[in-house]
This record gives sequence, C-alpha cells and structure tokens, in this order.
Amino acid sequence: MTEQPARTAAFAALAKAGLNRYEANTLLNNHAHEAVTPVMQIVTDYVIESNDIGGIDCNDLADRLRTAGYPLVGDDDHDAPDDDE
Repeated sequence: MTEQPARTAAFAALAKAGLNRYEANTLLNNHAHEAVTPVMQIVTDYVIESNDIGGIDCNDLADRLRTAGYPLVGDDDHDAPDDDE
C-alpha cells in the first residue's frame, strides 16, 4: 500500500474535530469522488466522441483538460494558449 500523507493528515485533523474513523473515511472518500468526477466526465466524453465520431487524438483530450483547469503533470509549457489558436 502506498503512503498517503495528505490523507493521514486529514484523518488526524478530523479526529481532533471529533469524527470517528468511519465518518472521516466517508467524508474523505466523498471529497475525493467530487474532485475526480469532472475529470472523469471530460475523459468519458472524449472516449465516446473518439469512438463515435473519430478525428480527435490525445492532444484534444489534453487540451480539454487544460481548458477545464486540469493541466497535465509536468505541463508547465502549456499554461498559456498558443498564438496560432
């Protein structure tokens, strides 16, 4: 199992606030689900469009994610749109 220092810290903070481990876990899982849902919707829409229509590639997915505020890891060189777009 991998270490999750942010989750461990969140558990500690929630325990101080009086939540038991089950309540804290439920709260953290709900937060994680809410955080990934928009990204998964973008990916799902891309996959459906790619299969049904075609003519799009992985750069289109990356652009959709960037536009929605989810830059790819190590994507510092793509913070601003190109001048030719």
